[in-house]
Amino acid sequence: MNIALVHVDEDVEAFGVRCISSVLKAAGHQTTLLLMKSMESSYPAQVLERAGELIADSDVVGLSCFSRASQKAIQIIEHIRPLGKVTVWGGIHATLNPEECARHADVVCRGEGEGFMLELIEKLEGGGNWKDIGNAAFKENGRVVINDARQLIGDLDELPIIDFSHDNEFHLKQDGFVKVRSVFDVSLPISFNGTRGCAFHCTYCSNSKLKELVSGKGKYVRKLSISKLIEHVESLKERFPQAKCFNFFDEDFCARPSKDIGQFSDEYTMRIGLPFECMVSPPQVSEEKIDMLAKAGLWRINMGVESGSERTKKEIYNRHMSNETVLRAAGIINKYPQIVPYYFFIIGNPYETSDDLLATARLMRDLPHPYFLRAYNLVFFPGTLLYEAAVRDGIISGSHDSGFELDFLAGFNFKKHPWKRTNLYLNGLLYLMAGKVTRRRLGIVPRHSLGFLLKPAVVAFNERHTVFIRGLIAFKMFAWKLRALCAYLLKKVLRDPTAIYKIGK
Repeated sequence: MNIALVHVDEDVEAFGVRCISSVLKAAGHQTTLLLMKSMESSYPAQVLERAGELIADSDVVGLSCFSRASQKAIQIIEHIRPLGKVTVWGGIHATLNPEECARHADVVCRGEGEGFMLELIEKLEGGGNWKDIGNAAFKENGRVVINDARQLIGDLDELPIIDFSHDNEFHLKQDGFVKVRSVFDVSLPISFNGTRGCAFHCTYCSNSKLKELVSGKGKYVRKLSISKLIEHVESLKERFPQAKCFNFFDEDFCARPSKDIGQFSDEYTMRIGLPFECMVSPPQVSEEKIDMLAKAGLWRINMGVESGSERTKKEIYNRHMSNETVLRAAGIINKYPQIVPYYFFIIGNPYETSDDLLATARLMRDLPHPYFLRAYNLVFFPGTLLYEAAVRDGIISGSHDSGFELDFLAGFNFKKHPWKRTNLYLNGLLYLMAGKVTRRRLGIVPRHSLGFLLKPAVVAFNERHTVFIRGLIAFKMFAWKLRALCAYLLKKVLRDPTAIYKIGK
């Protein structure tokens, strides 16, 4: 059969549809990939028309997206309905919100899609009944039927190499769809994820609900063996000979035991030899692991801190990582000047008090510099535990005012949702502190002025009179976009990806 796989989000990695494509191809099926990246809230008519033309010869159309792109996924499904294709909606949003998605798609995939899609295609091809497939949700006789979850994939090593072949792949650009004809059409760095699942239960994330969904269906956190991981990475290096670096999307690269990190360091150094970045969590950071990763070429490390308030982390986020643990991990990373640390914090949370935000500002100040600080704008993603709590507590009334449409990486956008304006001054100040942190400054905030800006009288005045902080937020958002554009252009030119952080020092 011919299956069209449509990725509606803004990344070109599209790990989900690429993994499914590789499994379907291995079984003898044909796939067409459409990556429909768009910063707009909806697709214009000409884009939908062209998408319909590209999938006209397909028997099944599968779509995958996060919550932010869910309305665009609905657009596509409704547009192609007259074509009579079987539509399948998967991805995180569909997994957490099957009732909503089953009102539009013929069938919803809740959870891992490789085995589900292969079984669905085989039953459709053979004329069998697909309504008993595990992970399926669908509408029947006016109600939504949700089947039991299927067994998780036990051994990731058994999966084929992820499909970056670009045999029949189209990317949405400003002028329409462009067929990817060679590896040189794909931007860098190369991203790869060698694990599935996360060990933590953070309320703002999907993992807590995903664990409930697949409880009893196998081990939730699974990893490729180091040998298989290197095999995947080596194949990607061959496919992308112009690659400057790798980005490992594993939830926590340091969750692997030291023995595995040592094997990775040796094999990556010998067979790959490119700079790479990865994500880690504070409790798993050790000097032994960071030392081995640094020797293998680790040049940037990303670590989620989220808040400096112990109350927020424990009671709101269910994230039991003390400030002491965070500072210990940051201290280890700081010993390696060749590594650029990125620490992530969450702002715009209406559950936080001024005391919580003051604690966060102080932790930002106390982290060993230099480092880069990234502020995520909180979104109540529909289906997560924090979303359910916000509805229950009357902060939001449902998905329409949850902020699901916001780009949480695109600055502190607070205008559309009233709950975003709680403690506007302090949240805005934390946003101004995002960026490069040095001995003299935190973002655009001079370090010597922080004590004054956090004084109770100053905080109280600026929370009552928000014109000043609103203006600074708008300025910072504009400057940040300009900086991101300049960095993007420079990375295209510079052969060494680490050089972007050395210009001007």
